[in-house]
Amino acid sequence: MIVVSSLSKTYGRLGRRRVRALDGVSIEVRRGETVGLIGPNGAGKTTLLSCLLGFLRPDSGSVSIGGLPPDDLAIRARTGYMPERLGFDRDLTGGAFLAQHWRLSGGDPREAGRRAAAAAARVGLEGGVLLRKLSGYSRGMLQRIGIAQATLGDPQLLFLDEPASGTDPGGVVIVRDRILEAKGRGATIVLNSHQLPEVEKVCDRVVFLSGGRVAEEQTLRGERPAPRRASIRVAPGRAADAVAALASAGFAPESGSDGAIRVPVASDENLAQALQTLARADVPVFEARSSMDLEDLFRRGGTA
Repeated sequence: MIVVSSLSKTYGRLGRRRVRALDGVSIEVRRGETVGLIGPNGAGKTTLLSCLLGFLRPDSGSVSIGGLPPDDLAIRARTGYMPERLGFDRDLTGGAFLAQHWRLSGGDPREAGRRAAAAAARVGLEGGVLLRKLSGYSRGMLQRIGIAQATLGDPQLLFLDEPASGTDPGGVVIVRDRILEAKGRGATIVLNSHQLPEVEKVCDRVVFLSGGRVAEEQTLRGERPAPRRASIRVAPGRAADAVAALASAGFAPESGSDGAIRVPVASDENLAQALQTLARADVPVFEARSSMDLEDLFRRGGTA
């Protein structure tokens, strides 16, 4: 669905200090796939999103979406976008803002009010909130209405830049649910986020950018997903017994500084086998969870 080939983008004027934000980036996103862009600040994630949207023109390379340029009107009509910096018209009420975007998306003007109210309700904004001007909204409320406008009309393409930034835990869940809802209807989604646990929950694949380049890609779902790491917390004083039992069963446990035991696991079934091993060794387990440990990408700088 999305093909990025050898994309490069430099900021700054000739003769002055220039910053190479993208340096030969090439990625592909399949139809219906959800891809997360992760990496340190200044890695080029927002610049890449801007090129995918046709807001920025690269110095070299190309972007193709469905075989068309990203700024083609046929692509724009199928695209939903939530920017990192929410530069909305603060003099509009929440209801007027969503109704305006419904009309801009090609929706029936007679349905604007109802559709705006329904979109707001799906992100937890109801009642008198829609009668208030956006200038009176908190950061979390703006994030919620931002995700509501991005998903209006069920776009086939969805680009999200830090969609849950500044929201409370309830807002994080709402953003996640809206992404999963779009994913469930087959939308192609590209999101940039520093909230790695949320990235893991919604994305099929992640692309780690560093210094304007693709340093690594990892598959989270589907064929050959990235290795998982389990964190197991056992009864006080039994960590050594747990490590010995797991090692004898063929696992490679490590004791963490926080008292938990880290164990590489191939799947949830593999984690269950580790817990069965501890049960047979009569080691009480207080907590067990597994994740892709995307933080490890940052620790090693995205190099395999």
